[in-house]
Amino acid sequence: MIITAGFEGSITALAIFMLVNSITPGPNNLMLLHGSVKCGFWACRLHMLGITVGVTIMLWLSYWGMAALIISFPAVMLIIKILGTLYLLWLTYQMAKTDFITVVNDALKHEQQHKQANEVVIEVRKRFGELPLSFGQALLFQWLNPKAWTMTVVAPSLAMFHAGKPWLDNYALLAMCAIINLLSISCWAAGGHWLRTLVHLPRVMRVIHALIVLMTLYCALTLWL
Repeated sequence: MIITAGFEGSITALAIFMLVNSITPGPNNLMLLHGSVKCGFWACRLHMLGITVGVTIMLWLSYWGMAALIISFPAVMLIIKILGTLYLLWLTYQMAKTDFITVVNDALKHEQQHKQANEVVIEVRKRFGELPLSFGQALLFQWLNPKAWTMTVVAPSLAMFHAGKPWLDNYALLAMCAIINLLSISCWAAGGHWLRTLVHLPRVMRVIHALIVLMTLYCALTLWL
């Protein structure tokens, strides 16, 4: 298939769109930031994979008509916004009541004990919805995340593949978007992991915790602005 300059431009536009929407602050990234500060980067691996797989599935469905369906029925997006807002408000409350410094210190001590004993760290069973999320929870959350919906519904209008091998082309597009998304959200998890080094500064950690909580609340409110 001959790739035209316009085709290449549409792919570039889609790549930039995915990068901007994946790496800018939003519910997914703030949840990863909070979870990685608590438990470290590696503990967020399933959460990150769940986000990327969920977004990729939604993008795939959008290319097969879901985007047009959502645009045709605005009430569907309204329901998503309501459910997403309720979840983010609940998450904000759960974050706010967490004793952040104690949780981080306990996690660090747990990791250090296992390292000294040369043991494999066994992940502690978490309550439902506790950060970082499991793979399945992160995947399902994308269906309540208005930012993920906006990203996946708009994407097909930026790069529509032409005649030739649409199946092969769509899979190449999905792979590109998945890689961009995973690398972008990984930056937030890595940033949270680095912030753990500041745990010896209680005041700084309290400020960081407060900022994450307020930013999550802001995400919930901006869905209606």
